[in-house]
Amino acid sequence: MSTALDIQEPQNRAVAPRPAAESDNPVVSILSRLVMDPSLPVERAEKVFAMYYEAQDRARLQAREDAAIAARNAYFAAMSACQKELPVVTRNQRNTHTKSNYADLAAIEEQAMPIIHAHGFGVTFQPCGYNELGELQIKWQISHSGGHVESDIAGIPVDGAGAKGTVNKTGTQAFGSTATYGRRYLLCMLFNISTGDDNDGNAIANGRAGDGPISEEQVRELQRLIEEVGAWTPKFCEVYDIEAIPDLPASRFDHAVQNLRTYGHRNHQTGGQDR
Repeated sequence: MSTALDIQEPQNRAVAPRPAAESDNPVVSILSRLVMDPSLPVERAEKVFAMYYEAQDRARLQAREDAAIAARNAYFAAMSACQKELPVVTRNQRNTHTKSNYADLAAIEEQAMPIIHAHGFGVTFQPCGYNELGELQIKWQISHSGGHVESDIAGIPVDGAGAKGTVNKTGTQAFGSTATYGRRYLLCMLFNISTGDDNDGNAIANGRAGDGPISEEQVRELQRLIEEVGAWTPKFCEVYDIEAIPDLPASRFDHAVQNLRTYGHRNHQTGGQDR
């Protein structure tokens, strides 16, 4: 019995087609013929190939730019649709020091994150050291399923003391409290999430119900004014029935600025005795 292997090539084997880039691209076909032409000077051939590769690079760059623009447009379209569906989150906690209500992180995530995720967004927060003001820096990032990403770093004042300025937390507790507060504040700010009390007539009268918090720039403006006029942050929060400066409703920002300026003028006249 023969042990020889049958190595004949099958007669009906399909021939793999050449890639479209090689068989259908007219520029590649022309370049291939030029390379085979012995009369073509080497220098000219090099220039032709250089022009071709430059054109390819430009095309790839343009494609990336077009894709980035499309992803950015999809991001903002989704953000707009998302914000239309986000509810006013109920303030479910009470701050006994400032005697104000607030929505904790769990309530905000429970009511807002399903909608945020449904529109293709992912949100991350990453502590990244402290800045020159001693604030905890938190890097936030919002990514969208379309490929666009927005990110920045925000400075959050460390929460290590009570309403009277007395230290009431260990370093670890202060870090955890500040990080949690930063996530809560940033999530509301970035997605324009409002918080409100159930059936709170006073909140409506004061312009707080359905009213989003002030921006990060406005927070810094108020912090600058408070320091400039010699005011006291806990007292400011007590006056406006908020837990912290970033909780101030946007509709009350102008009023707060005017109050601080009036306070500063009066404090200057009394020699700093009006605190």
